[in-house]
Amino acid sequence: MQARLPEIDFSNASAFWFPAVPEFGHRMNGGSLLLPYLEPYLIRVMKQARPKLAEVAPELLPDLDIFNRQEANHYKLHAAYNKVMRAQYPGLEPFEAEIKADFQRFLDEESLEWNLAYCEGFESTGLISSEFFLQQIDDLHESADPAVRELWAWHLAEEFEHRNVCHDVLHALYPGWARRVNGFRFCGQHLFGFSDRVRAHMLARDREEGRIRDDEAQREAFEAFQAREHRFQGPRVAGVLLPWYSPHPRVMQAPTRQVLASY
Repeated sequence: MQARLPEIDFSNASAFWFPAVPEFGHRMNGGSLLLPYLEPYLIRVMKQARPKLAEVAPELLPDLDIFNRQEANHYKLHAAYNKVMRAQYPGLEPFEAEIKADFQRFLDEESLEWNLAYCEGFESTGLISSEFFLQQIDDLHESADPAVRELWAWHLAEEFEHRNVCHDVLHALYPGWARRVNGFRFCGQHLFGFSDRVRAHMLARDREEGRIRDDEAQREAFEAFQAREHRFQGPRVAGVLLPWYSPHPRVMQAPTRQVLASY
């Protein structure tokens, strides 16, 4: 593992960045919008866990520190891209205020165990998203905005690289199946609910501006994409719910290695 900080120029980027499937592109935009609040939250939770981890599993500390540096780099670049989104799609600020308040509430009101389970839920989701984005939709990337595509390729490649960290920290401090699975479920409902609402807001703007039409061809393309996504993600989500789940056996594939090697 290592922390990388690529130089990506968003000056000519389009937030309508995935025209092959705008619904997917805007769901990813919803993810980008929340990351400058989520990833500082992850770092703060890991810092809270660090003293306890030093007592029971000090061998995990080097990876935890690299994880924090990677996450810090992620939110810096996403914050730069989010400026583009705000300029091109007015009305996103209330969503940001909402998600910022959520993460502060989690830190203020929930236990370290609860927050670690949420973090592991997010990283389990990130692993699946990484494999899907980097391995399953090459045919749809050709028309994507190159700067935004690079942002997500770099980010998701590092998500795969640090896939074990939150799992291992949670397991070392609070082993058990129920807490981990509950964290995964709550995190999924929380974050996908947020990104879906951002997506709806941005798609409405696209319709107003004439970038998309709700015609049969558009619906068929989205339904075909959803079917592809569900076929890939369904078994992997089911795997996360098993008591013996671990991200360790997942092997980094060539597309992910190529992205990381480019930096």
